[in-house]
Amino acid sequence: MSEEREVSRRRFFRWGATAAAVVGVMGHAAAWTRSLVANVRYEPPKRRTLGAPDQFPKGRTFLSDEKLFIVRDKLGLRALSAVCSHLGCTVGTSKAGYHCPCHGSRFAADGANLEGPAPRPLVWYALSIAGSGALIVDLGKEVAADTALELPRRGS
Repeated sequence: MSEEREVSRRRFFRWGATAAAVVGVMGHAAAWTRSLVANVRYEPPKRRTLGAPDQFPKGRTFLSDEKLFIVRDKLGLRALSAVCSHLGCTVGTSKAGYHCPCHGSRFAADGANLEGPAPRPLVWYALSIAGSGALIVDLGKEVAADTALELPRRGS
């Protein structure tokens, strides 16, 4: 006698309930995992338009909205962060360079930390010129202190 295995009603519903439970747990795990990823980023863009290069005279120009110094010197145009590497205070200028009013850190004109609790020098950012001729700073790209944007000479 060959015994055929019949699926009983009880076995069918047990299998169905187990499958439904597994699908429910997997769906819940997928929803929980997806909740770890932000739908929207609320951080400002890393590249910012600063304006025409001609509006930055020789010396240092402070841009309070961007917390940057635009330095125009013999090297060309450079962008220096005005955020202290200690606790993020905005540094000010001094005759020899920069100083942090919060905890007394002092920085040289090239951004190197000279004294105080600041553990690192000020950060230099990359500059470029957009197709419209506007100056663009890339706050996501740090460069060396001697990296400058050379502007074309007038009349050339």
